[in-house]
Amino acid sequence: MKTRLYTRKRALISSVAMLLVAMIALGTATFAWFTSSTTATADELSVKTVKSSELKLSDDTNDWTDQLHYGTINKVLKPASSADGVNWYTANASAKGNYAASATPTAALTNLEGYVFKNQLNVTNAGGTAVNNVTISFSLTETPAVAGKKYLRLALVEANKKGTDADLTGDFLDGVYAAGSDTANAYTPNEEGTAVTTAKVDAADGSNVELNIGTLQASGYTPTGDTDTKTATKYFNLYVWFEGQDTDCNDTNAGNVMPEIRFTVSGDNAA
Repeated sequence: MKTRLYTRKRALISSVAMLLVAMIALGTATFAWFTSSTTATADELSVKTVKSSELKLSDDTNDWTDQLHYGTINKVLKPASSADGVNWYTANASAKGNYAASATPTAALTNLEGYVFKNQLNVTNAGGTAVNNVTISFSLTETPAVAGKKYLRLALVEANKKGTDADLTGDFLDGVYAAGSDTANAYTPNEEGTAVTTAKVDAADGSNVELNIGTLQASGYTPTGDTDTKTATKYFNLYVWFEGQDTDCNDTNAGNVMPEIRFTVSGDNAA
């Protein structure tokens, strides 16, 4: 009886030991995968209008509305880089823990999914009088996985129309923001469009932004002549990404999060 009990006890101890070994192996595998994958998360963005004006909002597909939600909760993005908002590239490092670019030619991104959140923030005046001092306000914050290591970027750049095929009419470099002013190199194509070189991008402090986009004319306004630049509607391309050429962007610091951003669009009725 004692021998059988002793045998069972030994079998139980062996089973527990094997379970612990399996748990340790699983934890190690998970950690190894994480350190070889530089990823980060962007949470939901939303926009609303305020004051008594008739300002309306839209993104690249939805109709005009008073309040707009992009619904990007827990979106995971791999690092990317661009100096013009048109040509985007992956951002592979030369070695783990190193932000410097790999010597291998950097691949151009033909599909931004998983690398860059791209949409639009469009504003129109649906009322019968002009709206002055139309302002887009937002606060850009970033929660770093490692204290002080930030590499989030947001760009808001004027475009020529509504839709995913809109061309930029504003300067991309002037519309780039970070969670606190920051500077990094960014990828650009050379004249042949094959290899890439780097250009310096100075990201403005996005912690408290008030972007004045001027006056929006009454709904249905028609320009008078070729030199009339007045308009009832303005279009902006919106980009969110993690800058792979920022010195803070490497595997060791992976896992930063962008808390929800709320854009507020306001204006003053002219009459």
